[in-house]
Amino acid sequence: MSRVIPVDDFTGREKATAEIDREPPGENYCRQLEEGNILFFEESPFKLPDEDVSFLLYRRQTDWGFHKNIAYRPKQDRLTGFDESDAEDRERLHVIMKRYSERVTQFLSELLPPYAGGWRLDFASFRPLEECGRKLRLKARNDLLHVDAFPTRPTGGDRILRLFTNINPTEPRVWITSESYPVLARRFAGAPGLPLPRGTASLGHQLQRELIQFGRQIGLPLVDRSPYDQFMLRFHHYLKQNQVFQQSCPKEQWVFPPHSTWLLFTDVVSHAVLSGQFALEQTVIVSRKTLLSEEKAPIRVLESLCGERLIAA
Repeated sequence: MSRVIPVDDFTGREKATAEIDREPPGENYCRQLEEGNILFFEESPFKLPDEDVSFLLYRRQTDWGFHKNIAYRPKQDRLTGFDESDAEDRERLHVIMKRYSERVTQFLSELLPPYAGGWRLDFASFRPLEECGRKLRLKARNDLLHVDAFPTRPTGGDRILRLFTNINPTEPRVWITSESYPVLARRFAGAPGLPLPRGTASLGHQLQRELIQFGRQIGLPLVDRSPYDQFMLRFHHYLKQNQVFQQSCPKEQWVFPPHSTWLLFTDVVSHAVLSGQFALEQTVIVSRKTLLSEEKAPIRVLESLCGERLIAA
């Protein structure tokens, strides 16, 4: 089961650790994350401009149109999921999300230097809607325990690191967590409805890749997933659809207060959000080659269960 690890002053503590133990800065935090724990800052370690927060909170009184979340794509410097026709508001939101993404990236570079040279910056998001009682299709529900896998952005065995900030001035964001990916994979992988994946050398996978490449050549928006990524997406759905698991698994509840920040590897921590409104989030894809203990990564756990290579060499 995951633990929440409070962090009070990461700069001072890391300097002291490095001097006494000669441990490179950030390794302790990387270890905690790779163990499946959650790093927690009671006060956000990076300052968000008051005017930015006020702008985001004010939106609850307007007729903005929302998708599930509003997303900022750093690589394209593009905002999606926002239907507002007001060009001025859209540009303001774009600036705010870009600023948040940049500040989080800088903070993570200082907190987790072992990872910083080998990660890929993924989407940032704004979650303006109250999570409790949301009407979403089952696979999109946030209140069901799951580990993360992205349908359109396979990781190829790299890790999904996500940082959240609760900007709600009065209400907490409430999560539950359950057992970690290694425990759940050993229990459920190969069960009815969740067959073990075949390796990259299998005839079926090679044929599938050829079909995808052909489809792309004729303009179809097909996603080329490794056997690992295919399994992780099925596993995400399997856990959400498994009512026995959802009802009977051990659970811990965590309350993240206003102005707090927390981060975790969401591909190993099974998690769900029960309530909360107004949160910001940044996702970073951490290269498995920069991990301190690569054998604990989901890709290595799954390959050990299958006895086959599940990603390209």
